[in-house]
Amino acid sequence: MLTLIVNPVAGHGLALKTHKKVCRYLESIKMQYHTCMTSVPGEAERISRSLAEQNAQAAAILGGDGTVNEVVNGLAGSNVACYFVPCGTGNDFVKVLNLPQDPIEALSKQLAAPATRIDLGRMNDRIFANISGIGFDVQVLLQTARFKNWGRGIIPYLFGVIAAIRHFSPINVKVSFDEQPERDMGLTLMSIGNGQFYGGGMKAVPTALIDDGLFDVITVDPLKNKGQILKLLPMFVTGKHIAHPIAHFCRCKKLSLYANEDIVINLDGELISCRTAHFELMEKALLIHKPVL
Repeated sequence: MLTLIVNPVAGHGLALKTHKKVCRYLESIKMQYHTCMTSVPGEAERISRSLAEQNAQAAAILGGDGTVNEVVNGLAGSNVACYFVPCGTGNDFVKVLNLPQDPIEALSKQLAAPATRIDLGRMNDRIFANISGIGFDVQVLLQTARFKNWGRGIIPYLFGVIAAIRHFSPINVKVSFDEQPERDMGLTLMSIGNGQFYGGGMKAVPTALIDDGLFDVITVDPLKNKGQILKLLPMFVTGKHIAHPIAHFCRCKKLSLYANEDIVINLDGELISCRTAHFELMEKALLIHKPVL
């Protein structure tokens, strides 16, 4: 039995239209399913947690990256297989999995693919599938929300970047990688990647792999002026920013951040405010079916 977890507002209503297509497709291949329609934030997590407790067979997410974030928080560590049906605004985790953007094609390829387990990330008591970020990333996310109705994919994100430049200033934190001593860092941004993409397809952490047991971490030093952000932006689209002299790269399994005041941290689009953040890589925490390239 396949449980369809549907966020009806995802993709400005695209998830509802996609749900009808998915139902017709599943009926055509004679696969049993039932639908759980969410109505409030957090409900997808509660549904998926219940499925894990019941040792359900499989769940398919019809929503965007925010819905993915909720579901992995419920299914992490379970044996419930998770399928991804793209119908959100950015669909970044679908890009990480290298799945087609067509929802039926994406689902059919997963149903025919072998089972495997992928890594997840944990920050304090919250789990993320793709990327966590602090600094400029968060300001962009806050500003992008103003432009959600301006299009899909990367377009709202680019407008968010331009708006964020006006408001942003670098942040100062203490950072510890794995068991290394703490060090003071001034940052324009830090991206902690289990996956590669955010912002509707920007290659924020181009070297990240979802099954290698490591975070890939990109940090960018404080910029001399805000105009530098505009120069770096095209590099983020292609992933070439990691070669810039003010960008630094490392891999780790654990990471801790300490700040003198609350900082806002982005977990796959979920924003959490805290002064201390402990990140840990959760190896092979989610069961999926991934097509072999």
